[in-house]
Amino acid sequence: MKIIPLFILVLTAITTNAQELEFTGELKDLQPGTKVILTDLRPRSDLKGKRFHDTAVVSNDAFRFKTKLPGAGIYVLRVGLIGQNPEHRTLYLDAGIVRLTGKRGELKTAVVSGNDGYMKDYTRFTEIMESQEVFGRKKAIYDTAMALMASTGSYEGLFKDKAFLERETKVDQEARDKTLEIAWRWLEENPASDINAYVIYTYLARQDEDKRYKAAMEKLSPSARKSFPGKMLTDKF
Repeated sequence: MKIIPLFILVLTAITTNAQELEFTGELKDLQPGTKVILTDLRPRSDLKGKRFHDTAVVSNDAFRFKTKLPGAGIYVLRVGLIGQNPEHRTLYLDAGIVRLTGKRGELKTAVVSGNDGYMKDYTRFTEIMESQEVFGRKKAIYDTAMALMASTGSYEGLFKDKAFLERETKVDQEARDKTLEIAWRWLEENPASDINAYVIYTYLARQDEDKRYKAAMEKLSPSARKSFPGKMLTDKF
């Protein structure tokens, strides 16, 4: 009988546990037959060449995943399929325990939390981004634009209101500027955060000629580099 050194057993256990995600959610008015699916954004994953895909157990306004992710990165939580009032939310996920609390039909405003460092950072970054007044104005502008188009059944209703178009352009630019400001400030104030590759990939992908971009890439932590966004960035970088 072969004796396996203790440090190998410990290393194996750490590696295995590092992939495990426990995701629990409570959504008021979630119907028992509703499908809740977690899926990988990338075209292919490392799970035998197949797209990562898992389905939650749903009961009593709650759902639960206990699964192994192919790695840290950007995933999509989908609640409801066609005919079930579908909604989705993009999340940065890694190993650990994640909780979501909210209401069915309002998935994007549900509270996401967890004890792991990456989740605390993701929650904090998201709260900073979503708390900005300019994004509320941008949504209001978008809703108004949709109403103007609906009034004529075409873009004509939107284009005939020149003053509104000017306001829309101004607010859209302000929102883009605020997004860049928050992303740069986050990287400067949190240089070792494990979500930094996600922040760069999601919000600063078109800023790769900026000197700050190169500096931020050089400061990425090992965990950030090993994440899927990190791998996509470093392959290009």
